[in-house]
Amino acid sequence: MFIPQGMIIKNIGAQPVLYDLDAFIEPREKILTDGTLTEFPEWEVAERTEIFGPIAHRFSDYPKSGFLDGAWFEGTGHKTTPFVRTREGRKMSSMAWDDE
Repeated sequence: MFIPQGMIIKNIGAQPVLYDLDAFIEPREKILTDGTLTEFPEWEVAERTEIFGPIAHRFSDYPKSGFLDGAWFEGTGHKTTPFVRTREGRKMSSMAWDDE
């Protein structure tokens, strides 16, 4: 889904946290498989996509919920995702999100 140099940005609080793909996946894979985070759905409820030739940009709103360390939580947030056209089709170049 991402170009190899893809970046994911957690833009919550005063300072953004930037991840390459491996740095983002590793801790999340752990908490999703070791029982730390369970019953975790996150789904898009609103979106806007703009396409400009070989680039595109999607803005998304989403709710999420689940159990984190046994405690129930609910939240909402926003994502922004630019795409670039590659030989394999459109790929994400980055994703940034902010939770409310």
